[in-house]
Amino acid sequence: MESGFSSAPAGLALTVLFAGTAALAADGDAGRTRSAASVGTVLVSATPITEGELIGRDGSQSSFVSRRQIDSLAAQDLQTALHQIPGVSISRYSPIGSYGGGQGGSVYVRGAGTSRPGGEVRIYSDGVPRESGVWGHPLMDSVPIDFAESVTVRKHPQLSRTAGAFASVELETRRRREEGFEGEMNTAYGRFSTFLSSFSGGAKEGAGDVYGGVSFKRSDGAREHSKATLSSAFARIGADLSETESAAFIYRRTDSSVEDPGRKGAAKPRFDRFDLSTDMYAVRFDTARDWIEGYSLVYVEHGSIEWRKDHLVDGNLFSPAGTADTTWLNWGTRNRYEISPNEYFSLIGSIDASSEGGHTANTRFSDGARVSGFKARFVSVMPYAGASGSIPLDGAGGDWKLEPSAGARAFMHSVYENEWGPGGALKVSWRDTLEIFANAERGIHYPGIYTRAVSDDFAKHALGAEKMDYFSSGGKVHGDDGEASLVFFHTRVADRIDRTAWGYVNAGGMESSGLEGSAHLGLFDGRASLFAGGAWTVAHTHPVSRLPEWSFSAGVSWRICERVKWNVDGEYIGSMNAYSTRSSSDSARLEKTGDAFVFNTRLSCALDGFLPAGSEAYAAVENFTNSHYEYFPGYPMPGVMFYLGVKICIGS
Repeated sequence: MESGFSSAPAGLALTVLFAGTAALAADGDAGRTRSAASVGTVLVSATPITEGELIGRDGSQSSFVSRRQIDSLAAQDLQTALHQIPGVSISRYSPIGSYGGGQGGSVYVRGAGTSRPGGEVRIYSDGVPRESGVWGHPLMDSVPIDFAESVTVRKHPQLSRTAGAFASVELETRRRREEGFEGEMNTAYGRFSTFLSSFSGGAKEGAGDVYGGVSFKRSDGAREHSKATLSSAFARIGADLSETESAAFIYRRTDSSVEDPGRKGAAKPRFDRFDLSTDMYAVRFDTARDWIEGYSLVYVEHGSIEWRKDHLVDGNLFSPAGTADTTWLNWGTRNRYEISPNEYFSLIGSIDASSEGGHTANTRFSDGARVSGFKARFVSVMPYAGASGSIPLDGAGGDWKLEPSAGARAFMHSVYENEWGPGGALKVSWRDTLEIFANAERGIHYPGIYTRAVSDDFAKHALGAEKMDYFSSGGKVHGDDGEASLVFFHTRVADRIDRTAWGYVNAGGMESSGLEGSAHLGLFDGRASLFAGGAWTVAHTHPVSRLPEWSFSAGVSWRICERVKWNVDGEYIGSMNAYSTRSSSDSARLEKTGDAFVFNTRLSCALDGFLPAGSEAYAAVENFTNSHYEYFPGYPMPGVMFYLGVKICIGS
């Protein structure tokens, strides 16, 4: 039930917190300095939205979000941490929890990742792919963000780094890297009886390090039948084998239960609820020598879903109520190494191998009868080989540098035909100030188990991989107080899988072009920082889901005084088609979401005078202008959503 909270109490809460904390402001360090792994030079403290946009030697484009941005955005999951990045869009029904892996909670990159079942965007946690081995797409609640040190969004296939996807999101969990110990407890309460809590801590002594954490979240939701409960646990046990090598065992556990409130104005669901549990185990080895850098890991993931439904056949009002029970077991290995015998030449080798499979069964509530089900297992092996160079254009030690690269990944599958994806790039840079690049590559995405299992024989035997041809060019400028980047991209997806009366076939396609730009600027000797970004896209084939023509986002982080910090961010969410389907015949019934401006803010006060350094009290308000918006038609998001919380840190 709605609490009756309005925007006036939200403003009052912010005013009271600001007044109380401003009086406590004094000279001193406001908190801990956190590392931004893999980013390089940090522009300014607490840059909003992203830590930076990265362009690799091979012209790869990524956005990097550190632990600092996750805190500043008051992000509760991957969606809220990433949705303001140019080129990224999300879906969700409620402020807490993801109902399933489609409309009820997902992340999309430049229109990729919208097709269900299956998904062209892969989610990784410490290098381990997280997805249902039966449905073939990621589930957001299996990758909680509570223990994240950083998140990287890779906006295209990036063949040398990932396999079998058109884009990816990589989450890195926390690790204690210096001698000593640290801990953090974070508790917050918000509208709709929303309660958020997490505790994590780590230590390092000598060659050994450990880290662990638990989290719990619950919310009644903004509407009836929209409750969510999520819990997770994380553990890491590591060891430094030498100054350049390390090994670790990583475990992650998640449990969640999320309800579907249904379309507003329609009949309220009786049973619709998505229960998910997962266990992930991984052993990882990393090396970082002058001449070789990379990692190897082996992993196992077990997961189960109990999906309670009012209708076993979605959208069929005459279908009986029941459950869809799914269990999967995935295992595999991922390896990537870059060998650099000198500063002018590098060889890159990678191999991903996986076995994914499980079973699902639909059972009626009325008599417990199983009405349908299947089980299967797919195996894939995907090796990559490539090379890159670094050539001074004006002699040794010169300012200009040319960096060509080329490579290819082979895709070998136990059921479908083998494919291959070539790629190449050319990059020119001047000092540490200017980067200009162009790259092209082909990404491959195979159908999942479900698409084959429910298709007629002739259709399933004709199924094959979806293929993305990708081209981009652009540049990036670095300055003492900021950076700016602009990228043009063009994607063309062939043999896209569509649903027909006979099952799934490679009958569709998708083509789009766009521009993405972003800028970071530091002001007042690092006391304030600005971010602004936007994307303009044109879909040459219509309709394309989750691809707004226009989108913008901006944020400011301002350290008012040594103890008080204020973050404000906002975005323009452009109108777009919003659906997850593999059927082009559904286009006549498509609906669009409306466009909207949504603004958020977070005000925090360091509590160093009372508690250990890094501790703070904070108030966060989402949509403080009370705008109407939705990520799926008929599922309006709440108006003003607030959180009041405290974070307590310990450390040495």
